[in-house]
Amino acid sequence: MVAGESIAGMTDGSDESEEFVTKKADWLDHASGPMMICLIYVVVFPFAIGIASTLEDSHTRTILLAVFGAMTGVSLAFLALTHLVDPGKLTGDNSRQLPPPSDVSQMSSQTFSNIRYRWCTTCRLWRPPRCSHCTYCGFCVKRYDHHCPAMGNCIGLENHRWFVLFLTSAAGALTVALAIYIIRLREIGWPTSADAWDHWEAYIVMIAVFVCGCPTIQLFGFGCINGCSLLCDVTTKERIRGRDRNNIDFRVANPFEICFVGLRMRPMYVDICKGKPHIMRVRPKPREERRRPPQDSHTDSKGSAGAA
Repeated sequence: MVAGESIAGMTDGSDESEEFVTKKADWLDHASGPMMICLIYVVVFPFAIGIASTLEDSHTRTILLAVFGAMTGVSLAFLALTHLVDPGKLTGDNSRQLPPPSDVSQMSSQTFSNIRYRWCTTCRLWRPPRCSHCTYCGFCVKRYDHHCPAMGNCIGLENHRWFVLFLTSAAGALTVALAIYIIRLREIGWPTSADAWDHWEAYIVMIAVFVCGCPTIQLFGFGCINGCSLLCDVTTKERIRGRDRNNIDFRVANPFEICFVGLRMRPMYVDICKGKPHIMRVRPKPREERRRPPQDSHTDSKGSAGAA
């Protein structure tokens, strides 16, 4: 993130000004996680293709290559969707139009129609239940699940489905790669044949099985957990911190509606396509820290020298 300038805005109902720091978002900071995943694909994909091309059964080789290529392409498409799609940014247009609190310098909550809303001092919007502010993305996300550095994006209402599909498809692609490696080991004669232990390819393929096996189990586990959370309409934050009655009443009536929400590009890439920088508004520092006078390093060094 590249630091920008500081701006001062008058708070509604308060005579004092609150200093907000703006930052210019660097897309590379957000895209570094997906780029690392693509780099892993660049290593795994050619290796699996090379091992599959050595399989003796041509029919099995053709099927495995086709399935592996399709699963890899599908998982990359879901990775792009998870990263590029707006997770569900809360804006003035899609939030409830309510009067601001009398004192916006502190986090406050208020009940409207038996539903408790919280005031976000950074976005200056009333947050409905299950909506949280992400300091990395710089805005409030509806049905906030978590911020995923690997995806370079928040996981929220509008991209949770793509995240689940990426996890399951990536696990499926790695499973096909494991099948290719195991079939090749069986063709070599491992582990029953004594000559197989003298074959250098067996050791390389065994290392590949171990390297691909651990991420496959993790991806399948995360995919199943997030898939159940999506169908049951429960977020990761709610599983960790628990759900109060206010959040339960605000749940989606039909969990399958989450799978068919709109598809929008995330704000950062909308600004990039328009040729302008994406500016983020950062939460203000505490008043005590902002009012603390800066320390003079030259004076401190003199005092230390005199004491010595």
